[in-house]
Amino acid sequence: MSPFMTPSTFSSSHFDYLIAGGGTAGLALAARLTENPRVTVGVLEAGIDRTSDPNVLTPGFAPVMWDNPDYDWVFKTVPQTHGNGRVVGHPRGKQLGGSSAINFNYWTHASQQDIDNWGALGNSGWSWKELFPYFLQSETYNPPPSTVSQQVDTTFIEPELHGHNGPVQDSFPRFYDNFYKAWIPTYKNLGLGPTGDPKGGLAIGAYSTLLTFEPRNASRSYAANAYYKPNAARPNLKVLTGALATKIIFEPSVRPLKATGFAFEVDGQNYTASAQREVILCAGAFQSPQLLELSGIGGSSLLKSHGIEVLHDNPNVGDNLQDHILLPLGFKAAPGEVTFESFRNETYVAQILDEYMKNHTGPLSSGTTNAYVSFTQILSALKKGSVPDSLRPIASPKTPPSLAKQHALSLAQLLSPTEASAQEVYLPGGFAPEFAANASALFTPSAKTYPGNYFSLLAVLEHPFSRGSVHIASPNPKEHPAIDPNYLSHPLDLYVVSQILLHLQQVARTPPLSLHLQDGGKAFQEGFFELDDANVEAFVKKSFSSEYHPIGTCAMGPRGEGGGVVDERLRVHGTRNVRVVDASVFPMQVRGNLASLVYAIAERGADFVKEGWK
Repeated sequence: MSPFMTPSTFSSSHFDYLIAGGGTAGLALAARLTENPRVTVGVLEAGIDRTSDPNVLTPGFAPVMWDNPDYDWVFKTVPQTHGNGRVVGHPRGKQLGGSSAINFNYWTHASQQDIDNWGALGNSGWSWKELFPYFLQSETYNPPPSTVSQQVDTTFIEPELHGHNGPVQDSFPRFYDNFYKAWIPTYKNLGLGPTGDPKGGLAIGAYSTLLTFEPRNASRSYAANAYYKPNAARPNLKVLTGALATKIIFEPSVRPLKATGFAFEVDGQNYTASAQREVILCAGAFQSPQLLELSGIGGSSLLKSHGIEVLHDNPNVGDNLQDHILLPLGFKAAPGEVTFESFRNETYVAQILDEYMKNHTGPLSSGTTNAYVSFTQILSALKKGSVPDSLRPIASPKTPPSLAKQHALSLAQLLSPTEASAQEVYLPGGFAPEFAANASALFTPSAKTYPGNYFSLLAVLEHPFSRGSVHIASPNPKEHPAIDPNYLSHPLDLYVVSQILLHLQQVARTPPLSLHLQDGGKAFQEGFFELDDANVEAFVKKSFSSEYHPIGTCAMGPRGEGGGVVDERLRVHGTRNVRVVDASVFPMQVRGNLASLVYAIAERGADFVKEGWK
């Protein structure tokens, strides 16, 4: 990006393709399209370039950026009807690189069945086998040195399942706390050790998690410095920061709709930019549907209520929102353990910052890890039978056909002994569930209320049955949309996540992890207490938040009753040349964190666009 690029210069430039959103998908897509020097691409990004910002580059500083409007959109849900009216904050990156700039760097992967499910919903050409090559294109895997393998288990890695020439660097951190070192041995003692490399889409169990770190200096590797910066000097790639896309511009009276560009705003001034071939939305699961609705594509009654001309009636726009609900369980750490609360000591912070800057190691260079666990394994550990029939989804004549298919596929995964229904994560610090609406405060409990050192286990529901929505709240593009994940609206979600929590109590009390907790995992952080069948569901309703993985609001699928907003080539139904390429197109939720899958979708989306060049 030229530092002298002005909105007027961008507006007067000639582009083949315009992309709204310079985030995880948008920058990956732009980089791939501009590999052809004859193709011109313009990217509009509302945030700015922070590729030299220590808060972005230092892995341990991620929560510092949350709820800070300089880095984060600071989205919040509407009060949750089925969750005691709780409001849940949703950090979304507002800068080049989007949420890949503010996430926890997890490089985890969907299961094979997750992606095969997308094809089963009527999306021709979508399967694990067909998508897997695109996972490889984004990644450069860095094998662990012996100093890492001596601390944690990395023997499950199968290098042939990883990419070796992609823009995004992934590696194992060099520093591990005692909790991390105890993680896999604890799960092995529970019969839940790794069954292989999860990158292959089949393995479950506990394992050491790859992180998107540049191994040379333990800094964040993300869309802005991996896909964009190395290609920023390309004359056919223009990125305008501080520019909010406000509307798709369509050619009048042409059907199917033909887009000619975007309207956008910079510092209160309105501009337009033109695209000769396509306009592409990469604004994420909250803002891509918002932009479609602002442009006249969505449910007719909603659009009319906001005075927006209906150009294409599709009530599926903004529906089908799915997210990974998260529940914490807090414990008191054993004396001497290093936790996030240790950062309250200014002398200690100065020491670890110096260690990170000089040697690229220490707590600021590290991360946490997780386990994939099937619901069959959880029920077996709790000595319980199968899922009660009364909770299983039953399609009624009022159930949309697309939702009935999704529920059938999700139920099959829930009942499979080899599919992960839970992601179990540890956090070396306390958790303040009363601050669900403020993600930064949620992960950094105050010393006044929580004076000790703590350890948290996090229960994450991988394949929710609940469905929510994201819709415009006004015709003003600067006003956040109404975000309603509708958490816990399906009773099966409440039941499953409750059992995951009960299982985590077992994990905390299993050695060697229990040796690093007070009273062997029986001493709780203030505000937490012993859970059982009688009280766990009430605890869930008053304590949940999110893993911040919204998807599905511009779902890929057949139009109409198929629930689709885009087709199998990510083209928006009712248009000739509009695509959506981001997590909003995922028709069903997947296991794990989303970054690797978003990159893969962008890589494949680039190939879909290139098909038009032949």
